[in-house]
Amino acid sequence: MDAKTPPEATGHAATVLPAGRRRKDTWRSALSYRAQYAGARTLESALCALSPDRASALMGAALGTVMPHTSRHARALEHIAFAMPETDEAERERIARGMWHNLGRVAGEAFHMPRLLAERDRVSFPAEFSDYQALCRDGVIGATPHLGNWEVAGLISSVSGLRMAGVYQALHNPLMERRVRMLRGPIYPAGLFAKGPKLGATLLRLARQGAAIGLVADLREARGVDVEFFARPAYATPLPAMLARASGRPLVAGAMVRTGGVAFKALVEPIPRIETSDRDRDIAETTQALHDVFERWIRAYPDQWMWTHRKWARRRPGQ
Repeated sequence: MDAKTPPEATGHAATVLPAGRRRKDTWRSALSYRAQYAGARTLESALCALSPDRASALMGAALGTVMPHTSRHARALEHIAFAMPETDEAERERIARGMWHNLGRVAGEAFHMPRLLAERDRVSFPAEFSDYQALCRDGVIGATPHLGNWEVAGLISSVSGLRMAGVYQALHNPLMERRVRMLRGPIYPAGLFAKGPKLGATLLRLARQGAAIGLVADLREARGVDVEFFARPAYATPLPAMLARASGRPLVAGAMVRTGGVAFKALVEPIPRIETSDRDRDIAETTQALHDVFERWIRAYPDQWMWTHRKWARRRPGQ
């Protein structure tokens, strides 16, 4: 828009705040950020003073008690009924409450992640894990759902001697953003990258260099590709399939499901990489194959998936 173009021509009304109002809003934001940060650091200090097992149990009990009384619990129940209509009300309630307990444990374990990744006896690996290691010796595109503890899923690659690169959503609070990067950065020796316009090119370069690219890939992506998920139309990110096709590296679904307390079982399954002359169809079919595996795992461990996702929501107008 040039200097002569009226604001109405852009389709957005112009809102100009007085200088005093802008300063007041900035001050309020800064104060809010500091309060959030102080609360988070207090919780971090308290959980770090505990063992991983006690921190996990404490947060699991806390979220398992509080969250069933919130609107998010009602949303989770709605999604469970939508995806698995064969379940009755009591079963849906059990699944949703188990989900909150698991998410609380994930939160409690977050501050002990370096220690958990070092304590490999907490994880059992399948007998065919050596096949995975051979397949991925030159790099891999690893995709995981929000199942079990998806941060611990990075251990699948580190055990194989691969340098892991991670992706995350940047936080609005700059104080929290710096702290999150400080805590999570060491877990990803190949780099921790915020979502943005240059992310795909960065990850493709790293994949070609032999890194393991870790992606949480079960979120709704309205501008992504259509998939069938629990026999319902849903929307999915094509990024794992795109990276695997462009880099020539294998695409592998992986997850760490909880077997009790702070103990896990690794799930690993290669996804066939489809390559024909129709690139878009190849990516769509590979993304569907990935979600088929996610669905199978979620059906096996429904109380460990994050049912609050709006995975099946309608597209917004114009999309």
